[in-house]
Amino acid sequence: MTETVDRPVGVALIGTGMWGRRLADALQRTTALRLACCYSRDEARRRAFAADFRCQAAPSFEAAVDHPEVEGVLLATPNYVHREQALACAERRRHVFVEKPIADTVTDGQAMAAACQAAGVTLLVGHQMRRLGAARRVKALLEEGVLGTVVLAEANFSLHGMLTPGQWRAHRRTCPGGPLMQLGVHHADTLQYLLGPVVRVRGAFARLVTSAEVDDVAVAVLEFAAGAQGTLTSSYVSPKTYSLRLYGTAAVLDYQTEMAVWPDVHRLDAATTLTLRRDVGAVPVAFTPRDPLVEELEEFARCVRGTARPETGAAEALAALRVVLAAVRSHELGAAAVAE
Repeated sequence: MTETVDRPVGVALIGTGMWGRRLADALQRTTALRLACCYSRDEARRRAFAADFRCQAAPSFEAAVDHPEVEGVLLATPNYVHREQALACAERRRHVFVEKPIADTVTDGQAMAAACQAAGVTLLVGHQMRRLGAARRVKALLEEGVLGTVVLAEANFSLHGMLTPGQWRAHRRTCPGGPLMQLGVHHADTLQYLLGPVVRVRGAFARLVTSAEVDDVAVAVLEFAAGAQGTLTSSYVSPKTYSLRLYGTAAVLDYQTEMAVWPDVHRLDAATTLTLRRDVGAVPVAFTPRDPLVEELEEFARCVRGTARPETGAAEALAALRVVLAAVRSHELGAAAVAE
């Protein structure tokens, strides 16, 4: 189901890679926003993208953001340029939608938040996995007390990564935390959405298979403020996996997604099963599929029009980022780290 605003919000899309195309596809499934122009550094790629999605190919980042029909900017760009680009948007009074993670450092994320607040523009961060219908159903089950008290959580998000030397994800400077920063950060957000804040993290990283500089596997042991313990794992060298298991005193909930449909996020719910397990047996849990990319983009449009606030703004995005960075810090120190 899509929602409308009084008139479509004109947006510029920065970054025309795989995820930029996912966002552009989602824009075609809503009338709340209109893609005015796109930009990426590769001229041939941006021209092909513009032809595919019937928008203008801007000759520069500045030209895209300054386009007269643009009110908001969608940043589907590497983490390490998020701060610079978001600040440039805020300076021009353009609303900002940035893909997760918000940035590579808390300082950069806070600077983005401060600049957008000072300019009076929205900063919405693309943590779309919590918006899936399955995740919303899990949240409702927890609020209804179906699981009792949750004492343990297990989560994994893994994909074969592009870790060739020319890829920014292959280097520690541009992708600290490796798969935990790019993939596990989704669960770092969703788990805190479901179970509340994480207060302490112990992390372990290793480079086991690839020749890339960055680690290709990661483990974070989480302590939630409410007392539950959790494990968050991620791999850049394993087949596509997205799973979550919550252990409660009354029941165990299994959340399993057949990731063959990735990266078509709007198809994930149809490939997901929720199973509630008790001592007497297991039963499937029904839920309503959702289109999380469209939902977050439509929320962005409402924020631009002043009728909504971001569900995943700077505070939520920084909370997820802190979990990842605490895991990195813990690995380096050989001790648990506070998520701060």
